[in-house]
Amino acid sequence: MVVTQQISKISVDHKRCTGCRMCEQVCVFFHEREFNPRRARIKILMNEKEGIYAPLICNQCKKCISSCNRDALSWDERIGVVRVDAEKCNGCGLCIEACPEGAIFLDPISGIVNICDLCNGDPQCVKWCYDKVLRYGAA
Repeated sequence: MVVTQQISKISVDHKRCTGCRMCEQVCVFFHEREFNPRRARIKILMNEKEGIYAPLICNQCKKCISSCNRDALSWDERIGVVRVDAEKCNGCGLCIEACPEGAIFLDPISGIVNICDLCNGDPQCVKWCYDKVLRYGAA
């Protein structure tokens, strides 16, 4: 099992994750000003039988960009993230299918895809992760 992996400038130490889901809550609050984990850009995968929790977040591989037939996805060179143009996105899910990590999510309220944008270079999930599961910057 991989204990630590590099994910788009965010490294994840899966062994430390307790499944508290604080990262999901702060993500949604930062972006949507509400607490609704279904709208988060990071998800906690849980294997309750084995007591294993693992954050799932976009690794910014860019494979989704070419899958979009509406040009709703673009690369932000400044921060190094995939951007979603909500005006162009119709929620068709082609990018979700193209994502090798399964880390793109359809927002159940807006119908637009949610992809981690590193909170514009200041990832809140990292700041609020009490157990230091998530780290931002060079690994």
